[in-house]
Amino acid sequence: MRILDGRGNSYEAGVTEEKRLMAACISASVEHHANHYLEEAYNVLFAVNPDGADDCFFYLLNDSNKNTEIIIEGVWFQTSAAEEVEIYIGQTGTAVKTNGADLTPQNLNSGSGNIADVTCYGETADGAVDITGLTGGRLIEKLWLTDAKSVFFNFEQDAIISPNQTFSMYAVGGDTLLRGTVVFNYHTIDEG
Repeated sequence: MRILDGRGNSYEAGVTEEKRLMAACISASVEHHANHYLEEAYNVLFAVNPDGADDCFFYLLNDSNKNTEIIIEGVWFQTSAAEEVEIYIGQTGTAVKTNGADLTPQNLNSGSGNIADVTCYGETADGAVDITGLTGGRLIEKLWLTDAKSVFFNFEQDAIISPNQTFSMYAVGGDTLLRGTVVFNYHTIDEG
């Protein structure tokens, strides 16, 4: 039995006596594939001073119309004192920057000109932030940053933000500086 490459090149694949396909493979993480081949891996930095308790200090909306999901790998946090952070997905409403600024995610492939198709609010200069107008959603994580420290929080199952869906973070105490980086990439829904 012959196995051809299926592309009309007449390349044959080897098969062992046990009928196992012989292959020399190169494997890469999904993150590396998203960055190197798709050029769709991003970091977005924030440095905020929430206006007060329970204020939303980071908001990201997946604006993609290409049937692509945002895969959030995790978030780096640096805090000046103890703080509790709540993370939501799927909040609805119209986000309003009472205080804050537009944030621009940076592509992690230096040769790429791709830009993230998102609406993203927060702050980058330890400025006051309060993003209002959001309701509902699912609370997916509560983090207790117990003192001044730098820590990476990894979403073990990844946080998946479908098109037209949101990712938002709130400071429960609202009385500390929070700096950090949201790490994410795009994945086409039908890639399997």
